[in-house]
Amino acid sequence: MQIFAYSSDTATIGTSGVLIDADTALSWQTVELAFANGVIESVAAENGLTATIKTNNKEVGVGDMAGSGDTHPAGLVMTVTFTSGTDMDSVYIDFSSSTTVICIVTCVPFTSTPRVATVVQDKSNNLYLFASPNTPTDGKASTIEIAVTGAVDESDITPLLTDMTLQVGSGFFGLTILDGTSNLPDGEAIAVASRPLLDIDVDSVTTAVVASPAAPGFDALIFVIGAAFDPCVLCNAIMTKTGKRPRLYGNPCLPGDPTKTYKDGPKSTADLVQLTTECYTNIADERGVSIRLRWEI
Repeated sequence: MQIFAYSSDTATIGTSGVLIDADTALSWQTVELAFANGVIESVAAENGLTATIKTNNKEVGVGDMAGSGDTHPAGLVMTVTFTSGTDMDSVYIDFSSSTTVICIVTCVPFTSTPRVATVVQDKSNNLYLFASPNTPTDGKASTIEIAVTGAVDESDITPLLTDMTLQVGSGFFGLTILDGTSNLPDGEAIAVASRPLLDIDVDSVTTAVVASPAAPGFDALIFVIGAAFDPCVLCNAIMTKTGKRPRLYGNPCLPGDPTKTYKDGPKSTADLVQLTTECYTNIADERGVSIRLRWEI
């Protein structure tokens, strides 16, 4: 699980949501988290920091633990790995714990775990949805609707999922899956825009992420635009066929490029077109046979 921190004193706070420009996001001093339903195995902290794992391996802290006043840039804070066999669909940050806090100049504690929908646009203008808490019975979303103050037409938004429907109207666009049962995936690139969406109208009643089921709705809606987000950082190409972790070689894990191909078997297998919703890396399997495997973003 990757943990990011984006906070801003220049955020646009509207009646329908909050818009944060990642390029003006504030540096942070300390991030401390408690997790529900999961046991921490290891933590890789960013910015040259060392994480402290606490309380039965269910809590972690990183940053200015000694009161030095040092700050660290917005973005990826740490990557938390949980023990083998953990149901990651049930793991989420426990905001009801007094441990969970972020310190910028002052510390911001929480008292309960909110239902929050966060729409993130990365540096490549890909759009992602993150719903919290993302569990099998909570934190799911069926539709995203975004109003903008600038012009928008169908050529500005490209869905990245084959079963996704795009709706474009006067000053807004919407993304959904119209099969009556499917929800929007969490943490996958679902669409790409032609430009940074810094003109999202967070005061418009059109701007919304619709929960599934629709009630109760999300407590808050946050947009982060221009995030330095690498969905392939955890691409470890685990062999689901054997359960063994293959050795890496060659290129690092990269987002799929539709102009390139990959193989999911020996050289004799057919070339397959890469998908933008998956990551790819060169690996060798347990026999030492060079193959091309994919890892879902």
